[in-house]
Amino acid sequence: MKERGGEREDRGESALVDAHHEGSHAGRVAGGNADDGFYRLLIENTLDLITVLDAGGRVIYNSPSIKPLIGYEQDELIGSIVFDLVHPEDRERIFGIFAQGLESRRPTKLALYRFRHKDGSWRHFESVGVAMLENPLVRGMVVTSREITDRVHAEAELKESEEMYRTLVLTSPDAVTISDLQGRILYASPYALSMNGYEDESEVIGKSTLIFVDPRDHEKAIDTWRRVLSEGTARNVELTGVRRDGTNYNAELNAAVIRDAQGKPKSLVAFVRDISKRKRIERELKERNEELEAFAHTISHDLLTPVAIVEGYAKAALEADAEGKPEAERECLEAIARGAQRMSDLITSLLHYAQAGHTTLEECRADAEEVLMEVLMDLEGICAEKKVRVDTGDQLPEVRVDAVKLRQVFFNLIANAVKHMGDCEDPIISIGAKAHDDTAVFCVRDNGIGIPAELQDKIFEPFRHYSISGSPGLGIGLSTVKRAVTAWGGRIWVESRPGEGAAFYFTCPLT
Repeated sequence: MKERGGEREDRGESALVDAHHEGSHAGRVAGGNADDGFYRLLIENTLDLITVLDAGGRVIYNSPSIKPLIGYEQDELIGSIVFDLVHPEDRERIFGIFAQGLESRRPTKLALYRFRHKDGSWRHFESVGVAMLENPLVRGMVVTSREITDRVHAEAELKESEEMYRTLVLTSPDAVTISDLQGRILYASPYALSMNGYEDESEVIGKSTLIFVDPRDHEKAIDTWRRVLSEGTARNVELTGVRRDGTNYNAELNAAVIRDAQGKPKSLVAFVRDISKRKRIERELKERNEELEAFAHTISHDLLTPVAIVEGYAKAALEADAEGKPEAERECLEAIARGAQRMSDLITSLLHYAQAGHTTLEECRADAEEVLMEVLMDLEGICAEKKVRVDTGDQLPEVRVDAVKLRQVFFNLIANAVKHMGDCEDPIISIGAKAHDDTAVFCVRDNGIGIPAELQDKIFEPFRHYSISGSPGLGIGLSTVKRAVTAWGGRIWVESRPGEGAAFYFTCPLT
């Protein structure tokens, strides 16, 4: 920069200064010294970088802010082509914006690019240029640039973070929903839609989150929503979910408040998991534990009792033999035989019960009519003794179940009906089946003493004998029936009124 006649001759800087204030003040101070100083102070102290480029892209002027921004001295790049320092991937695009600005004589669009720092690193900038080639005081393009490296990195980190959370949501085993503070749905993840039977997000956006909750649990869901707003979170809340088609499932809810930058609640996020399978396993585990307890009781009581009796009569038989009392010895031996038979019956029943729960992967077929005829032949004796008449009605269908299990079911249901006929004058058992789509519903009906309502759910429990008519039993027959029906994927239930008999229904898949 040279002094000539008391005036500064830095062409680029003075031209830029003049360009910025030319004609802008009606009352310019003679010689422009006051205005020159004012605008020079602005440019020399701005945090942005002011650059003047000639038509070839060579640097005519850089403001002092170049040093803290990209490490060069103010005059170090004068005469160099600025595009040489632009990142190779951005160079062609930035040159195109520059050329378009020169041609249009209008401000360029905002250009984002990478510029090389003196230390070799790349810094991110955004720039806008104004072509002033005809202005004799400028004769170039004035470019204003701002470093945005920190902002670009922050935006990249935010984008990566958002992508990470988006991936977590999309791959989450939970259904994710975001709602406003009034409970209206703002977002539902793809899994949230599919889990509840919806196809498109537009079907649920703006609706209450209660559309995913069974009406019986609406009050519980509202209480949970209030707790989330007051406490910030709610964990492991079990609700009954409802799908679009009205079917239910067991749901576990975890929810939290999303807050804005000022810490005020903005929305709520909920994570819902279908725990139907887990609840079913828990129920099955509970049933198994109860079954084991009942089994232990059976072993300790029903099996050990005849063992103790056998042992006692065996000792008595030995004493009677030693004393030469054959009649007493014979009575003891008969008692031993009865005890052994009871143990044999119990062990056989336990084996049948275990076998009823065994599942097979092979495709099974059974002719229900043929299986029933075999069972009736086996039970002919007790039916004749009790004068029970069996009506088989129409031909029974062929079903896709194991024949051994089906035989267990028929045998136990018919034997149970015979045992509980009571004093019926004309005891009769009716057996039939009706087809519904691909399922057969069998019915074994009797006109015996019936079953009280309070026992109708309990009679299928294993190793528990509920004496209705005072008849003895091991408490395994009906539980064996349920175990066999459940093993092939069917259902069993009873309908009865005391004194009016009982009807046992069970389902089988048709072949």
